[in-house]
Amino acid sequence: MSGSIISTLVFWIIGSFLVYTLSLCFTELGTIFQSAGGPYLYITLIFGNQYGFLVAWGYIILISGPFNAFAAKTASLYLLKAIMTDYDCQSNYFNSVVSILGGCILLGLAFLNCYSLKLIVQVQNFLTACKMLAIGIIVSGGIYILATESTENFDKPTEGIHGDPGRISMALTFVIFSNGGWQAVTTLTEEVKEPAKTLPRAIHLTFAIVVSMFILTYLSYFVVLEKHEMVQSKAVALTFCEHVWPPLAPVMSIFVAVACVGALNTGIMGHSRMLFAAARKGDMPSIMSTLHPTYKTPMIALWTITIYGFVMMYIGDVKELMQFVGLYSLIMGLKVVTGLLYLRYTKPKISRPYKVPLLFPLLQVVVCSALLVLIVYHEPVWMSIGLLIYLAGIPVYLIGVRWTNKPKFCVQIIRKATSLFQKLLKLVPS
Repeated sequence: MSGSIISTLVFWIIGSFLVYTLSLCFTELGTIFQSAGGPYLYITLIFGNQYGFLVAWGYIILISGPFNAFAAKTASLYLLKAIMTDYDCQSNYFNSVVSILGGCILLGLAFLNCYSLKLIVQVQNFLTACKMLAIGIIVSGGIYILATESTENFDKPTEGIHGDPGRISMALTFVIFSNGGWQAVTTLTEEVKEPAKTLPRAIHLTFAIVVSMFILTYLSYFVVLEKHEMVQSKAVALTFCEHVWPPLAPVMSIFVAVACVGALNTGIMGHSRMLFAAARKGDMPSIMSTLHPTYKTPMIALWTITIYGFVMMYIGDVKELMQFVGLYSLIMGLKVVTGLLYLRYTKPKISRPYKVPLLFPLLQVVVCSALLVLIVYHEPVWMSIGLLIYLAGIPVYLIGVRWTNKPKFCVQIIRKATSLFQKLLKLVPS
């Protein structure tokens, strides 16, 4: 999308800074409203239930399912590349195996999230360590090649730079997608000790590490790989390792798969909590707000998110999934910063344990609005589909939430289904 080494790095830095400033806006609201739900909760409390419902609807439909499907598919792809080294990645058979294994990974993580939160935290720490090790291997490989061989790729670092606003906006949107996952922290505020201190520290430290790792990783890629190799490869880290340390290629593939499993695990935890929070406020079916009395986990919300991600694995292309996530990330970001500015104006004296500089939300309003216009212009078909899916939440809200005098048989069906699931899974209201 970016066209050159220089523009790629510039887009990564700019895009990461934009995501960082947006995360600080979320952090301010997260320290004001210290309860589960993240952006859904913020918009509901600031603007009302109907606007909050649209946030939850868009987040679940356009972020949760596509993101979880993308992460599961990517983890499966890298794992299979380590095992099935002689198979053609473009074959229908290989793609089918990728989807099947991705589904197994998704279901396995959902099971762990339901029955052992302590174990899943330990697993997440292990997955994060593997991710850091994989990045360390890539960066050290780039440094080794840079020190021992010629680096012709850097002779023309500006070659391929273009000024197409549509392509620039899509490049920034993909950067926003790649920096995703931090929103999960804001949905878990209720389960965090001293969020007023913990959230800002976590955001500052996380982005400092993540941005540094991204820049070093991409520089290493450009040292070793030609631009066309990066574009054509379905597993760039594996292609990189095949050039630098061929015997380590399967190991690298496993490390990257493990890193993707970590991202997927974060998504399952965070997305299910938003669905749980929306159900607790009456904006989603009440069965979603039930908890297991022993494990204290929202099982129905977890499995709903998981099954939806499973379905998206089979009906969505990777690029389309990324575009949907990027589109709604911009819509949600614009809503949240608008809510922050509105709250600053209407309730200036409300307690704010953390206060973001005013320039950041103003910058987000301008940038998110501009990027939304440009990506719809560049990809009118898929972006229009995404917008229609988002707007479909309006009739869903009117029928499912606002329409309180539903026919008795509908109410009875819902009550019986809720009672059945509660008895089968031994769930209790939250």
